[in-house]
Amino acid sequence: MKNGWIRRNLGEITTKIGSGATPKGGRASYKLSGISLIRSLNVHDSEFRMKDLAFIDEDQARQLDNVVVAAGDVLLNITGASVARCCVVPDEVIPARVNQHVSILRPDAQHLLPRFLQYMLVSSDYKRQLLSAGEAGATRQALTKGLLEGFPIKFPESLPEQRRIVGILDEAFAGIATAKANAEKNLQNARALFESHLNAVFTQRDSSHVEKRLIDVCDRITVGHVGSMAKKYKETGIPFLRSQNVRPFEISLDNIVYIDDAFNRRLGKSQLKPGDVAVVRTGYPGTAAVIPESLPVSNCSDLVIVRPGPDADPYYLAVFFNSSLGKQLVAGRLVGAAQKHFNVTAAKQVAISFPPVAEQRRLVAKIEAFGTETQRLESIYQRKLAALDELKKSLLHQAFSGKL
Repeated sequence: MKNGWIRRNLGEITTKIGSGATPKGGRASYKLSGISLIRSLNVHDSEFRMKDLAFIDEDQARQLDNVVVAAGDVLLNITGASVARCCVVPDEVIPARVNQHVSILRPDAQHLLPRFLQYMLVSSDYKRQLLSAGEAGATRQALTKGLLEGFPIKFPESLPEQRRIVGILDEAFAGIATAKANAEKNLQNARALFESHLNAVFTQRDSSHVEKRLIDVCDRITVGHVGSMAKKYKETGIPFLRSQNVRPFEISLDNIVYIDDAFNRRLGKSQLKPGDVAVVRTGYPGTAAVIPESLPVSNCSDLVIVRPGPDADPYYLAVFFNSSLGKQLVAGRLVGAAQKHFNVTAAKQVAISFPPVAEQRRLVAKIEAFGTETQRLESIYQRKLAALDELKKSLLHQAFSGKL
């Protein structure tokens, strides 16, 4: 251990560790204003999110007087999928209480700075220790008060040294946050630019464009098999596409399932062939891809199948359905109450601006080129975001291993 650092259990250097409860009446009793009730969805690593902050009245708050939140308290999620997320409470939410999914960790001001403890607990090393120490319940992990009181940490005995480390991390993370925001904005801009090119195909038209309904330019529009399939799947056989296999401009074979040849023949209506356009009808309606030559035989479930005639290029149709214009049109034709879906009757009436086939193919080639460039830019920005996340982890590791 680095010179000047000491080892203590959390219970030795905190004046309070404790979680609350949900007031009587549950969520239905929450108010539009009043005393803040902090829940796990508000607590994120090094960040308190005001969205969905709940409020309770004075009578409800008195039920939780044992978990009154004070300025400088560190909040730690102790149950559920967000277990071990941690942040310092912002002053603007006080007065506040916590519910049963959040624990207050109140550092002893003579020994530990709140932001130092927050940064420590969000570092990968300490988060792993917390999670490995958690009690594995039947459905989720929990961090108990006893576990937290006995949880060991190492830290500089000197408060000025803690303050120095916090200052370095604050400055570095502010720079990282700015860099991430710029990278995310650039990523959004790249996607928006590609989307604008998609829409331009159908909005910037000339006299050669003629608006036609799909039913007038397609040889076949139908829907894939609808019905129970759980007992029909095989280890190998005919690929059977589902909504999750249709991504924008791409048929994905991730998690593909299979049916046997006999069942495929029984499902003649939902058989696919290369050049067909598969359109998602439930979940993300309108998402579309062309069946590739690499799938000479396949079948599908709950997809709209569009088989273009000679006046419609399949890739041109896929461009339309994947554009925001196409998705808006599909959204306007959604039917069903419980789960919205795009049906065959609606698909047949979809009207699209069609230029001659040669021009359709030229436009598709142009979109493909833009798509390739967009993917290249997205890859650059995604790598940058990943590198910034790794830099943040590295800084935290250095800070709490005494190397900063």
